[in-house]
Amino acid sequence: MDARQAARAGGSPGPSGLDAVLDDVARHYDMGQWWDVQPVSGGVRIAGEAGEFLVAVSPEDRTDASLQFEAMLLAHLEDRAYLAPRLVRTRAGRPWHRSMAGAAVLVTEWVRGGPVDPALAQHRRRGVRALAEYHAAVRSFPPRLRVDGGPRLSTLEQDGPAVLEAFAGVSGWYLDADGRQRLRSAASYLWRQYSRVPELLTAGGATLPRLTIHGGFGRAAIVFDGGRPGLPADGLVGFDRARYDARAIDLAAALKTFARVPGGFDLDRCADVMAAYDEVENLSPGEVTALPIILRMERLVRVFRLMSGFLLRFGRGESVDGVVDEIVEMTEAEAARLRWLEEHEPALVEALGSALVG
Repeated sequence: MDARQAARAGGSPGPSGLDAVLDDVARHYDMGQWWDVQPVSGGVRIAGEAGEFLVAVSPEDRTDASLQFEAMLLAHLEDRAYLAPRLVRTRAGRPWHRSMAGAAVLVTEWVRGGPVDPALAQHRRRGVRALAEYHAAVRSFPPRLRVDGGPRLSTLEQDGPAVLEAFAGVSGWYLDADGRQRLRSAASYLWRQYSRVPELLTAGGATLPRLTIHGGFGRAAIVFDGGRPGLPADGLVGFDRARYDARAIDLAAALKTFARVPGGFDLDRCADVMAAYDEVENLSPGEVTALPIILRMERLVRVFRLMSGFLLRFGRGESVDGVVDEIVEMTEAEAARLRWLEEHEPALVEALGSALVG
């Protein structure tokens, strides 16, 4: 197949390599003759006689339970007439295929959609309503998949400062005087934030609604004018991170997608996001109060992951040249976002709550 050969120059989307993925897809899926194959984030897009398809390639450590969960979720959304990718089974009727090398392939029909512009009020409203309608559709979805979300929040109070200290000790060899000073300033503030984790968790202790969240909501997940007959015009794609968790996590992602601006968040846009969601699904006051806390915890977890990943690579003897400066810059940026959230939390909560119907 010429299209397959041309695509091989585009890179490898998974652990098995693009060659193995394409061979497996041709062998196990009935797509007819292909005439175009394009590498995309996380896999490949194939156009052929049977239509257009997304071949998503999962890492080897993704469990069969996670793949089964996604397949069942896609089937549920199809039953509920929600615009989402339609699952394509193998010739043998299996919902996914795992290669001998371990990588898993899950194929869906390609869903076309227009670009999303967060600056447009209509796009913000449509995108958030698509998320709310997804939440309404999965309220009746019974399976519950819980995944490892990274460091345990209950231990982040101790783990965060420990990682900060370890990173500071190692990175000093790679930074100039200015870099060390910048890191000390950001780390000092972050240290105080980690020490406040128990306080934040207590403040956000209200029981929050839980369901199968999207888990990866953002501009790339939104489909406008999907064009599938009989379905709503707007929907979502990219369900590989879906899991059973607090609904507010998706709401926080919606705020970051549509209301984040340089330096912080646009409070008017925050109110617009909540109003658009509340038109479809009612929000609770507890969720509104928890959203700034979730946004702050996500920043702390990101710093922890950045520095933990660096320390792991350093401990393995891998090259870290050029990485330290980048991590310091990202750490400064996360500290600045945390400062904004801390200083503007009352105004943010007020803006979020102002849009609720009741």
